[in-house]
Amino acid sequence: MRTALVTGSTDAQAIGFTAAFLLASKHGFEVILSGRRKDAVDAAVKELRAKLGKDDGVMGLTMDVTDAGSIASAVESLSSSPFLVEGALDVLVNNAGVGAPPGRGGKGTTTMFLQTEQTTAKDMIDVFSTNVAAVVGVTNAFLPLLSRSASPRIVNVSSQRGSLAFESGLEPARTGAMVYNASKSALNMVTVMQAKNLPGAIGKDNLKVNAASPGHVKTPFNNFTGLRTLEQGALVYVHLATLPDDGPTGTLAGDHAPFSKEEGNFVQIPW
Repeated sequence: MRTALVTGSTDAQAIGFTAAFLLASKHGFEVILSGRRKDAVDAAVKELRAKLGKDDGVMGLTMDVTDAGSIASAVESLSSSPFLVEGALDVLVNNAGVGAPPGRGGKGTTTMFLQTEQTTAKDMIDVFSTNVAAVVGVTNAFLPLLSRSASPRIVNVSSQRGSLAFESGLEPARTGAMVYNASKSALNMVTVMQAKNLPGAIGKDNLKVNAASPGHVKTPFNNFTGLRTLEQGALVYVHLATLPDDGPTGTLAGDHAPFSKEEGNFVQIPW
């Protein structure tokens, strides 16, 4: 039985929760839902168990990905739990992320993203803290558990908006969202560095680290303006989480326009 931890996965209307459902229902994974608030985690676990029609195979983990103490407590809690088989975590999906600091754009505001001319230095620090630094902190903390897996996988949730090649080809009216885009570009570099260096660090040559681009999915993150379904967006998470040992690593993968013409046909999105 393989086990996957998905950060930022307590919202049933979002991609992380859906990915956890697909991993459990289609691929037999035991899944760990994670979020900052215990009440939200408990509610999500209850909802996923109901959706799966069983009480076992789903665990909740309260963790603020931007807080080192919270991460350490989560690792300790999971390490001492009988939920992990032989103490191994097989898949880490770094899904938690923000489009802008709270109230500055995105979820719960009238604009999907914070525009370039409105972005402050503090906005950059706040978003990079969650979208980049937290991924590094969470990954490093859970590496000992991943090292016990026969085939460990790390999936960093990025975006086509982090593609320099893609964004540089757009007209100004179709760009903006500087802080979000820049954070995803940085996350792409983090992914490449992790893919090159972490296998040797933990003695697992078959560790795969990839970035996922789910496309423009209809979720609370973008005030439900997306065009893709939750299931369509979550497919790339599942694809990268279940790669064979000879699969790719250090890539940014997606199966959406304008890069892929067919759902399920995962391609390398230009950096």
